[in-house]
Amino acid sequence: MNENQITNKYIADNIDKSLDTVNGWKQRQPKLLELVKLGAFCKKNDLDIEKIKKLVEVQEAVKGVSE
Repeated sequence: MNENQITNKYIADNIDKSLDTVNGWKQRQPKLLELVKLGAFCKKNDLDIEKIKKLVEVQEAVKGVSE
């Protein structure tokens, strides 16, 4: 498993929910699960809003150069 992969177990352990609850989100609340996974990925990789904004700026700059 990729160490940056966010599993449902990782989410459950970090938000004090049961694994069954988080697994159930796939069917009942897929958008919630997606957003929680994104947030967990950012937290695991020490990314806050400001860092993400800077990454987006770099991405846009690189995109502009490659066009």
